[in-house]
Formats: sequence, C-alpha cells, structure tokens
Amino acid sequence: MTLVVALLAAYFLFDTYPTGSWVGKLVLVPKGSRLPGVIEILRKEGVLPHPMAFRALVLLTDTGRQIRYGEYVFPTPPSAFDAWRRLTRGDVVKYEVTVPPGTNLFDIAKLLEGEKLVTAEVFLDTATSPAVLQRLGIPGESAEGYLFPDRYLFVKPVTPEEILETMVRQFRRKVSPDAEKRAGELGLSLHQVVTIASIIEKETGVEEEKPIVSAVIRKRLALGMPLQMDPTVIYGVKRFDGTVTRKDLRTAGPYNTYLNHGLPPGPICNPGLASLAAALNPSKTDYLYFVSKNDGSHTFSRTLPEHNRAVEHFRRAAREAGE
Repeated sequence: MTLVVALLAAYFLFDTYPTGSWVGKLVLVPKGSRLPGVIEILRKEGVLPHPMAFRALVLLTDTGRQIRYGEYVFPTPPSAFDAWRRLTRGDVVKYEVTVPPGTNLFDIAKLLEGEKLVTAEVFLDTATSPAVLQRLGIPGESAEGYLFPDRYLFVKPVTPEEILETMVRQFRRKVSPDAEKRAGELGLSLHQVVTIASIIEKETGVEEEKPIVSAVIRKRLALGMPLQMDPTVIYGVKRFDGTVTRKDLRTAGPYNTYLNHGLPPGPICNPGLASLAAALNPSKTDYLYFVSKNDGSHTFSRTLPEHNRAVEHFRRAAREAGE
C-alpha cells in the first residue's frame, strides 16, 4: 500500500510538461529495450523532465511489457502521461516504401536507403547472402524476382534481412500455391517461371501483350534460338535501366541473351502478378519476333522478313518524327 501511495504521489507531483524552448524531437527506442533503458533515452532526449512520473505510471498500470520499440515523434512537449500513452500504443513513425512491378534489386536498395532504413550496400550484400537465401527458400544467387511489388510499411529499427523476409513472404502469399505445379506441367521450375515473368515485365507494360511475349519466349526456347532480349543485356552489363548499346550486345556475360542460348541464370527484376500469370499461361500463337512502336506497345511478327519490315517501318517513322 505504501508503494502504491508513493507511486501515485510521484506521478501527480511530477507529471509536468518540459519547459523552455522546444524543438520537435524524433526519438528511437531500440528493439528489446527494457523500462530503465527507455526512461534513460527519453530523459537524455529531453522528453521526460521528471522520469519518476513516467516510471510510476508504467508500474501502476503494469504496462512495462506493452512499450513498443520504434521511432517516436514529439512535435510538442509531452507530459509523462502523453509519452506513456504514445509508447504503449505504439504510435511509431512508419516508413512507406512502394515497390512498382519491374523494380530490380538495385532500385529497391536505393528506395530503402532514401528512407534511411538501411544502406544500399548492406541490403545488396544481404540479398545475395547464401545463408539468407537458403533460409528464405530462394534458389539462385540473389533475392531478385522474389521481392513482391507492393506497398510496404516499415518501422525503425529494421534489419535488411527483416525487409527481405517481409517482401518474400508477400511473394509467397500472392503467388498461387498451384504455380509450382503449373510450372512443372510446362516443363519449367518455378525459378524459371519467375525469370520469364521478369523478362515479360521489362519487355511490355501492356497487359494484353504479356501472354504474347510469353509465347515468343517459350517458342524461341523450344526452337533453340537465342532470346535476344535487350532488358537481360542491360541488367547483366549495367545492373540498372539504361539504353542498350552495340558494345553491350557484344559483351559476354551470363545475362547476354544475344550471345547465350536459353534463359539467363535468374530474374532481372521483380515481376507483378500479371507477368507471372502470363509466364504460366502463354498465348497460343506463332509469333517469333516483336518490335516496339515507341508508344509502349509492340508489333508482333511470325517470320524474320516480316519482322525486318516492321523494324524498318518504325525506324522510318522515327526519322520522320525527328525531322
């Protein structure tokens, strides 16, 4: 009883707002912090002028285990009660990261670094760690292809591995459990399907064209033709989006589908559901070639002469537009 009275007295006597000039504060409570550590952090940051009031409130309400880790914003001076309510509710700062379809591993690393969640270098190191990939059940040499395009909310502090796990878990949720079975029916592994989907994602943004591009890829593979897909070359040479050059096309590497037959060793971006569905369900068509119309869509051809005429047509149109 004496202890309760003492705690109540401490709370009511010292639950005051910080005085003096106030600049909005951003306070990080690390994961695993215990009550004494949390109080010390808040005191050092100038949020709690009288730590006894905060401690008394936590002990009286038995809410020590409800204090959440994360980053807290105090735009105005809080009382001990205000600080307690914020920390036990978990009113933390949430960082939104939107990963569009077609974003590659390096783009995601930049996005995360821009929000100061992790450094790009450490994220890329983690995304190519054999131990991490094995734990997440990802084949290949990186997590490329399995970081599902979506809107994510992260709370600091967060590790690169936790971010990867969140995105891969979303991939597992969104991709049908039957996808691997369907891949097997097509004579492919799921990894090969994701690789095909990533190429489709980079080749066309027109949803109706995706199953046709998928069919072109499958037909070329069946005929033993090189895929000759520019986005794979760009990924292999520069690892970032760019304009493919003749030098790039002649540069040997595992992602150069002009020099190599078959699929590249892994995905070149993180495809969305439409591209994944197209990879599993190619159109029934005889098309073997396609060329951009420079408006996002493509002209598809069955024969090389037909394709060459389409290429020349659009080159002429581009020259005339330039004039």
